[in-house]
Amino acid sequence: MMKRFAILLVILSLFGCAQKNLNSGNYDAAIRKSVRKLKKKPNSQKHINILTTAWNKANGHNNDRIKFLKTEGRPSHWDEIYSLYMNLKRRQTLVKTLPSAPKGISFSDYDGYIIQAKEKAAEYHYEYGNRLLKKGNREDARRAYNEFTKVKRYYEVYRDLNDMISRAEFAGASNVLFKMQNATPAQLPKQFEQELTKISLYELNRKWLKYHTQEVEGHEYDYTILVNMKVIDVSPQNVKEKHYEESKKIRDGWEYELDENGNVKKDSLGNDIKKPKFRTLTCKVIESQQTKAATIRGSLDFLNNRNGQLLKTAPIAADAFFEHISAKPLGDLRALSPETHQKTKNHPVPFPADGALILQAGTTLKKMVKGIIWENKGLLK
Repeated sequence: MMKRFAILLVILSLFGCAQKNLNSGNYDAAIRKSVRKLKKKPNSQKHINILTTAWNKANGHNNDRIKFLKTEGRPSHWDEIYSLYMNLKRRQTLVKTLPSAPKGISFSDYDGYIIQAKEKAAEYHYEYGNRLLKKGNREDARRAYNEFTKVKRYYEVYRDLNDMISRAEFAGASNVLFKMQNATPAQLPKQFEQELTKISLYELNRKWLKYHTQEVEGHEYDYTILVNMKVIDVSPQNVKEKHYEESKKIRDGWEYELDENGNVKKDSLGNDIKKPKFRTLTCKVIESQQTKAATIRGSLDFLNNRNGQLLKTAPIAADAFFEHISAKPLGDLRALSPETHQKTKNHPVPFPADGALILQAGTTLKKMVKGIIWENKGLLK
């Protein structure tokens, strides 16, 4: 009894949903639910009535809209006309899955209309995109690209569409040149600019924004990201000496323990008492600290080449520091601490060349510059 009641509830629910969709004007939902019900119970007059009513209303609305759009005659309407014909065909295909079409429902051949609308829509978007592209400006090129991609919705292969898409994509892209300028009197190593401009900006590329690290003669760039070097300084070679002495007590044999009268003490068995004997070792140390530093300072400037506007500037700086510590012992090495003993194994080394330190600082600067560019990736359009 309960099982029959549950089935009845489901049936009533399906009927109620279909009727509710019909009443609210959601005709396609009403059609789908009615078809699903009629596949199980082909003679359900309630669902036949819902299906027929929803079918006629949905098709009537679509056909009225198609008639209006065709009468108005705007080429831009062909997208909607195509969609409306596809709605009619999909609706018809669904109802055809029933064993037989209910009375009051007749089928039509929409293929010719669909093909015509498809051809007209593709032609409109292609021609409109072509006109936009001929205007020769970036924004219209981007709009042209969107029009050409709409053609792809209808035809994968169409005239010279792929070539037109490539042309629009190229014309619509903003190009960013990343380069360096040395505004200091100091001469940089040849490799400095090469290494700095090897920075990978590929992951920053977007649909309409392309980064370039190599300038091509004759190519126009919309933006420039300029590494403007303003300070390049290398300190003199510096050697700082420090003199100190270290000492340590070590065990050096034994000696007799004497009492206050100077006599050797005896233990309870009458044996002489002995004690450890210590002596102090010393070692003088001459410690040498070699240092040299390079500093580079400047700014990272974001420039709009179209109007010469400075969009943003950010300070940049990097340092490279050379330090080497060695020590020369004068005395007994056993007096030295492990740390000092390690220093005595080091000997003075040649100072790095100025260029080597500048290149080292450049490596640090490169990471900083990329971080700033990444943080400001939304600045350029």
